[in-house]
Amino acid sequence: MTGVAPRSTPRLQLAAMRRRCLIGGLLFGVGVRAQVSKPPLVGVLVSTGLSPLDYLRRGMAALGYVDDQNVRYAFRSADGDPSDLPGLARHLVGLDVDVLFCAGPAAVDAAVHASSRVKIVALDLETDPVRSGLVRSAAHPRTNVTGVFLDQPALTAKWIELLQQAAPRARRLSLFWEYSTGPWQLAAAKAAASAQGFEIDTIVVRNERDFERGLREGIRARPEALLLLSSPLVRARSAQLAEFTQAQHLPALSAFSEFPRAGGLMSYGPDVPEVYARAAVFVDKILRGSRAGDLPLAMPDQFALVLNSATATALELKLPPTLFSASQEVIR
Repeated sequence: MTGVAPRSTPRLQLAAMRRRCLIGGLLFGVGVRAQVSKPPLVGVLVSTGLSPLDYLRRGMAALGYVDDQNVRYAFRSADGDPSDLPGLARHLVGLDVDVLFCAGPAAVDAAVHASSRVKIVALDLETDPVRSGLVRSAAHPRTNVTGVFLDQPALTAKWIELLQQAAPRARRLSLFWEYSTGPWQLAAAKAAASAQGFEIDTIVVRNERDFERGLREGIRARPEALLLLSSPLVRARSAQLAEFTQAQHLPALSAFSEFPRAGGLMSYGPDVPEVYARAAVFVDKILRGSRAGDLPLAMPDQFALVLNSATATALELKLPPTLFSASQEVIR
């Protein structure tokens, strides 16, 4: 197996070795049979964690794909450091992947800059795909990018509405924002919060090493509510964020249900396994011969509200009945 090596730094070399061990027979240990049959190769590029690969493989399995028989995967994770993504993207392009699946805006951006030829399937819950220039339009991408995106203005407006219902006395709102997700979600959240009269502060985190510092400094603004803007890092750190908001006695909302299940107040967002399943459909269509630029984007419009009523009690919040009736899950 040949390809372009990632940027050669000791930390990246060690990380790459660890990733190769994690995927094992998915690519680097496929043996003689794979060399002969050469099933299609799907590159997987993510900002952090292993769960994106697991979710994608599940979605592909539901479509009839079996590891090493009719599909292979080359997986690369930046382990929470977005600065590693450009080198990892170039490496995957150098492996001559048949399609490159990217989870998260920083991974998508790195892939787009690595190649205008490789077909890219994005699962990006934070970017405006048209305004950012990733595609020409949602119906007709006309670039090498397609995939699953969200309507940022509508979603962030709903987040602000839910926080207002849960904590009606809150006036100072902090937005927890991972810098690598780009400006689109942040701008939409600021506009929605400003329209409702909130005083807004932004907690900026640039990578996983910056995470705890961002939390410590952000709390100095003495927010009365916290909106955890969607990002791969926020999802991966849901338990830590739940613990932090409990300790700070702070009402908070996340896009990811892992947050209230770990003790945070509430979440509102798409079902993560389901959006990965939708992304797998794009990968399948491209492996069957479709061009990325001909595949209309998917824009999920089904979202789940998850409440933690025990946390609401601890925060001395009396959640209105309308929230409970609108929720799909209540944790007691």
